[in-house]
Amino acid sequence: MATIDTHSARPNSSSPATDEHEIIFTSFGMFIIDEIHHLDGTSQYDIIGGAGTYAAYGARYFLPYPLSKGVGWFVDAGSDFPQAIKEELFSLQTTMIFREDQTRLTTRGWNGYGENEFREFRYTTPKKRIVMEDVMSTKLLESRTFHVICSPERAQDLIEGIVEQRKSTKKDLPLPVIAWEPVPDLCTPEHLDACLAVLPMVNILTPNAAEAAAFFGLREPFEKESIEAIGLRFLPFMREDAAIVVRAGSHGCLILSKGHEPLWLEAYHTPFPDRVIDPTGAGNTFVGGLCAGYVLSNGDIIEASIYGNVAAGLSIEQVGLAKLALPNDDGQPELWNGSEVMDRVREYKARIDLSRIL
Repeated sequence: MATIDTHSARPNSSSPATDEHEIIFTSFGMFIIDEIHHLDGTSQYDIIGGAGTYAAYGARYFLPYPLSKGVGWFVDAGSDFPQAIKEELFSLQTTMIFREDQTRLTTRGWNGYGENEFREFRYTTPKKRIVMEDVMSTKLLESRTFHVICSPERAQDLIEGIVEQRKSTKKDLPLPVIAWEPVPDLCTPEHLDACLAVLPMVNILTPNAAEAAAFFGLREPFEKESIEAIGLRFLPFMREDAAIVVRAGSHGCLILSKGHEPLWLEAYHTPFPDRVIDPTGAGNTFVGGLCAGYVLSNGDIIEASIYGNVAAGLSIEQVGLAKLALPNDDGQPELWNGSEVMDRVREYKARIDLSRIL
């Protein structure tokens, strides 16, 4: 049984007026309940996770109610789905397609962390991925951006499906922005040709440094110069108006586009690394913030990447997801981890001094 989140809550009076039906962001990533095992031997269980979830949160940070209805994503709940998690997800006031199936278990994952932010992941219950037909039957087909996280071959199928459906059923809408995040286990030399073939269909390619290197059979680079050299290998295959945004952990992100010099934006927590608690989902959250920022800035990839860095910063301040405090009658605005997200954006911009690096 599928339910679209129509949960009502107090509007944020400071939010700009908007068409509440406009979908700004949709993720093809999954919802997963995680267990996380850290290098120090500590573990946490029943943690909200999954690439689609983190990406949806990343976009949601910058879209307070009623703009929050512009965040589209899927949650597949099995017979073991915790009620507390369900209530937390509905409190976000997004366009969440919540599908309950008592005949299966919720998709769950095991995460183990080692040195240098190394992450090992495996599924512990069968996964249920999001397919094109899921989106076609909902308003999410109208989304202005899509987060595609999959192999190159599946990315091509999804993008072709999105474009075909938009051209045939939504002729009044422009084609959406596609942000492709490759999945790490399929970033291999065997998939390189397929990767390069799909790049002309993509507006934003956003691998992390390890994924980018793995397509060429190389180890993860840790020096900025090496990351740039690998990222630039993809650029000739991109469209003229497209961009590559490489997620580079503690280095922040690297922006590459034709006709421009490589641009680095430092990680949000560079001045205060002690606030970094758990990196799980930071990359997915970055992509959600990137897509929301891309729409809100009318296609400014630098502004979008700033939003991505701020979103990733929020995601790593705790185990699991950042905590939302909704507006109240005393005039408190929407807060994430106790702060207004746009205050974080302004502070970050002042710190990096864009006039100096551009």
